[in-house]
Amino acid sequence: MSRASLTQSQRRLDEQVSASYVGTLQDQTGTDLPLASLTTITLTLYDLSTKNIINSRTAQDVKNTNNVVIDSAGILTWTLQPADNIIVTSTKRAGAYEKHIALFEYAWATGANKHEVVLEIRQLDKVS
Repeated sequence: MSRASLTQSQRRLDEQVSASYVGTLQDQTGTDLPLASLTTITLTLYDLSTKNIINSRTAQDVKNTNNVVIDSAGILTWTLQPADNIIVTSTKRAGAYEKHIALFEYAWATGANKHEVVLEIRQLDKVS
């Protein structure tokens, strides 16, 4: 499994905002996987501390659907919706961060891989 190497500013988002994540799908040897090679790709999004699923994204099909686009070169672009960046733990104080995990699991004819993205969501004082 690979983990995204995001800088702190890239992985930190305010709660309930739109954002995007861009990455390249690769096999275990680091070779890029084009869209045509993929048989499946799913996304599971959850809160790290509670393990609660966020925005109904449990093994959700994201092969060019559900806010994810994969191009012919294997570049994945996920457009996060405000509901993807909610605060799950109500005891968080304003300004505190909550860690969310986006787990992409994908397969092709001769293998499978996983890619994990850690996001830090900041609780704001007032969000309607």
